[in-house]
Amino acid sequence: MKAYNLDDTIAAVATPVGESGIGIVRISGKDALAVADRVFRGKRKGRVSACPSHTLHYGWIVEDPEQAGPRPEQFIDEVILTVMRAPASYTREDSVEINCHGGIVALRNVLELVLKNGCRLAEPGEFTKRAFLNGRIDLTQSEAVLDIIRAKTDSALKSGARQLGGVLSRQLNSVRQALIEVLAELEAQIDFPEEELGLFNAAAASSKLQSAHRRITEIRQGVKLGKILREGVRAVICGKPNVGKSSFLNALLKEERSIVTPIAGTTRDTIEEVLDIKGIPVRIADTAGIIEPRDLVERKAVARARECIADADIVLLVLDASRALDARDVALIRRLRHKKTIAVVNKIDLARRLRRDRLKGAFAAVVEVSAKKLTNIRAVEDAIAGLVFKGSVPAGESMLTVSLRHGEDLGKAQKFIAEACNSVDNKSSAAEFIAQDIRDAVLCIDEVLGRRFSEDVLERIFREFCIGK
Repeated sequence: MKAYNLDDTIAAVATPVGESGIGIVRISGKDALAVADRVFRGKRKGRVSACPSHTLHYGWIVEDPEQAGPRPEQFIDEVILTVMRAPASYTREDSVEINCHGGIVALRNVLELVLKNGCRLAEPGEFTKRAFLNGRIDLTQSEAVLDIIRAKTDSALKSGARQLGGVLSRQLNSVRQALIEVLAELEAQIDFPEEELGLFNAAAASSKLQSAHRRITEIRQGVKLGKILREGVRAVICGKPNVGKSSFLNALLKEERSIVTPIAGTTRDTIEEVLDIKGIPVRIADTAGIIEPRDLVERKAVARARECIADADIVLLVLDASRALDARDVALIRRLRHKKTIAVVNKIDLARRLRRDRLKGAFAAVVEVSAKKLTNIRAVEDAIAGLVFKGSVPAGESMLTVSLRHGEDLGKAQKFIAEACNSVDNKSSAAEFIAQDIRDAVLCIDEVLGRRFSEDVLERIFREFCIGK
């Protein structure tokens, strides 16, 4: 396993690139305070390395703070500097955050000066990696940091915050402790069979193993929900030209995102947006009308629309309530028979000519709307959420959202626990084999928590982070 170097001092810009009121250069490591001494001149005299932890200091970043009375033109930026001493910092190392003005040039110049004075540029996610390696958080909490950064809905944010707060860690540690207790009893019988330690209580051990198995099963139910909250679901709006697809998208977005005209075929390209529908990030695309293309542009637009439909998790087929179904509608309905499709019958504010009985049994749901008058749009959102959560448990305070990595490792732990429990109940294996199954289950849980880890797993997790976090 790779020996990670925690002796050097790292630095990076911790805020997004661009113009803003504030930009932050973060420094962490054993020389963080010494580096700050070399670049910071405070309004009040004194060295940063002599300042107490968790204090703020006003001053300037300069090339040479020791120079007597540097002129204002020598200042790189006017800043507020924050001191956080180990172990009471994000990384459990001495840390400094320089709050600069948020311009690109100011941040770049401050970072370059910091690097020149004893730091190296941090790798992606290295601050959080150090927090993990220094024992401030476990691996599930490290991954939750990225979930919070990437959250697209309130539900995703709350889920990440709960996991960062240690909800998943506590549940898994509780399961782990129960397994360790059973293992300790088994190993006592194996190691000291001649001692009068009492007979192994098979019934109590089986009860603990069954409880551990159930708890892991409950936790693993959050894999699907975790994938939904992290990645979102893909939805596509499709239909013939001029049925109101763009108006329907605007109604969902509650803003004028797509151009709407009475002219058929206005939408020539795919328009994509992310919606928050009952806490679910929904990547929704408005596509060109499915027609027989008349030119190269329309041919490409229709081809792209069909690609979006093929890749979508949910299809919203918009039909015109003021027109009877025709051959093109029927062809579209047949094309979508293997997709999760919601029929959105639009323009119900006009005289109805579409017979609803012709839609019976062809769709997962049928919702009648008026995109123009914003009628029944919430019912479409309910239908989308119903399809997403069908057969699973909606997000809630008791529901954990876990990653695919967690799910795979916990699935292995489940199998080992099931084998151990079966052996205890049926007395079908020697104590040594039962103990090994339990050890293997504990090791799988340890991989989830990061008590043991491989270099490639750690690198795969933290390379997803931005530099500066």
